[in-house]
Amino acid sequence: MKNQETHSKRFSLSSFVVAFVVLLLIFFVTSEQFALKEKLEREAIIKEEALKEEAYKKELIESMSVSEKKANFLKMIVPPLDEVYEEELNYFNDIKVLVKENPDNAILEGLRQEYNAKDNLELLMALKPHPKSITIAQAAMESAWGESRFFKEANNLFGVWSYNKNEPRIAASSLRGEKTIWLKKYPTIKEAIKDYYKMLSRSWAFKEFRELNFEKKNQNPYLLVKKLQKYSEKREVYTKELSSMINYNKFTKFDEVYYERPKQQESKKELLLLENDAMQEDVPKLKPTDMLDIEEITKKENN
Repeated sequence: MKNQETHSKRFSLSSFVVAFVVLLLIFFVTSEQFALKEKLEREAIIKEEALKEEAYKKELIESMSVSEKKANFLKMIVPPLDEVYEEELNYFNDIKVLVKENPDNAILEGLRQEYNAKDNLELLMALKPHPKSITIAQAAMESAWGESRFFKEANNLFGVWSYNKNEPRIAASSLRGEKTIWLKKYPTIKEAIKDYYKMLSRSWAFKEFRELNFEKKNQNPYLLVKKLQKYSEKREVYTKELSSMINYNKFTKFDEVYYERPKQQESKKELLLLENDAMQEDVPKLKPTDMLDIEEITKKENN
């Protein structure tokens, strides 16, 4: 009899524990479902608000005049450009002091390798930042004043291509032949500008550009752009368009020294291009030439 009572008590306790565990599971599952539902509802609200904001911005931009779009673009890129330029210039000055005081420093050796410089003079040429007017002109041309998909979706101001499948990037919607064109995706505008400066600092294609930029403390941007013909497949036509872009929009006001464009007759075609601010095609016309040598090597290896 006593054994039956003990067994009965054990059974009741077990039943209670099982029931308690089941209730806990039900409570946990219900709580998780409720939390998930709340999360999805919050995400839906956030997404809806984001879409409304995007639609409002699009409507606002579409209603803007050309001058307003330009002003809005400059408002977006000049502050981060100022930051990058100051950082680059300070770093250049620091390394210049190091070169003078300790030219055989191990830090300099590492930097020479990083910037493909054969000596400290070439390293200093690579590290000296070029005038902001050129940066702004290239950004405006490549991103169609911030209207291109590459800029809106990837902060890619300069049409920089990507050859690394492991880095953040987006695909152009059109193919070039049978090849998909990939463009780098940047977390911020500032990172895009930093990468652009580094690209021009390292590529063999811009050696003459760096040499000329190094000749004077504040170099004339109209002379410098002539050395950027290898930045674009359009070559000399591209450098003329850059020069016209700088002159037409008075971008040298952002430089340390103001330069006027050498007297010459601008063609009607140039002025029309600048006034209309035509939208950039989805396949970038410009090809970052820091990758031209890599492509040539790849072609030779394939052959």
